[in-house]
Amino acid sequence: MTNKTIFFIKLITSIYDIKVFSKYAKEGILRSISYAILLSLLLGGLKSVFVQYKTYNLDAISLVHQMVSYFAIILFNLFFNSLIVAIVSRLFTVFLRMVVKYIALYSLTLYAATLPLIIQTILETVNPNISFDAMFIVGTLTYVILILKYIKDEIIRNYT
Repeated sequence: MTNKTIFFIKLITSIYDIKVFSKYAKEGILRSISYAILLSLLLGGLKSVFVQYKTYNLDAISLVHQMVSYFAIILFNLFFNSLIVAIVSRLFTVFLRMVVKYIALYSLTLYAATLPLIIQTILETVNPNISFDAMFIVGTLTYVILILKYIKDEIIRNYT
């Protein structure tokens, strides 16, 4: 048995449990990128099915085309917005007097983006005329700062 966690367990625990993020970040950047790809595929598929159902256009070819386009858009936005959050989070690590590798911080950000990405996808599906990228960035940044604060408190608690 390896220390790797399966996708659906990561999906559920990334929504509510900040204790697991340091463990997930230690799994490496490739695991976090594969998690982001699977999450984008899942959300893109669900969004395309909902849009197809809402428009009463149940064509399989257009469903696949729409699924691929939503997947690409969600994945690109996730990577780019997480990059912005990781850069800003790097500044907060200076204020918290923490030394965190940028790759680990980016990996942590990809996992922390789970709940804001789900909320953003739901909101953009319901109201496609509004972009919720700012909400995503602020929500993910807040979550990352809380996670970093928790990790620092854990280190201090274990040190004393």
